[in-house]
Amino acid sequence: MLQKPKINASWLSSHEYCEWKWYLENVLKEKVPITESMIIGKIIHQYKEDKFKEAAIPTTAEQFLESRIYTITKEIYLKKEFDDFILVGRIDELGVDINSLYIIDDKPIAKSYLGPKRQIWAYCILINEFVKENYPKHLNKKVLAVLRNRDTHKEIYKEEFNEKHKKEVLSIIERMLYLFRKEIEPVANIIPGKCRACILHKNNNCKFSCG
Repeated sequence: MLQKPKINASWLSSHEYCEWKWYLENVLKEKVPITESMIIGKIIHQYKEDKFKEAAIPTTAEQFLESRIYTITKEIYLKKEFDDFILVGRIDELGVDINSLYIIDDKPIAKSYLGPKRQIWAYCILINEFVKENYPKHLNKKVLAVLRNRDTHKEIYKEEFNEKHKKEVLSIIERMLYLFRKEIEPVANIIPGKCRACILHKNNNCKFSCG
């Protein structure tokens, strides 16, 4: 039996940025150089996690979901097996209050681009599935997708997750599965600004660069 592909929620962001780069890295398994911004991002991320752990109070998932005042937890890893793939993701921050769940992702961006929104919608799918399977009495809570600027801590996007978002994510994942099976060809980015910001362009290592 063929192993189901494991789809990382973060791929929804990198795929939208450039399908060709995503394909090189995740299907053909070619090494993409690590950039300075990636290293800085990991350092900042680890710092925030360490500071949170210093003040965090241990609790159970049930107690967390029953919070009546706004409460947060960080670094939530979730996994859900579907018919044709396995979806995994690590959520930066999960908030809860009496009415809602807040799926929060920190990005070093000032605008809510489509790729990061798709990524956080994938996290919303994972949270919905987790609650449905383990704590169904909390399914009445709204699920809010929140993108936050990593450096200013300001919210740049906030919207209730809905069926349209779910269908869009599953449609992109279906395309990824076609690409994994090599049934279709990847499409390269055609926006020069994206290419100019890409490490493959900077290293003269992309035959499709339009930067």
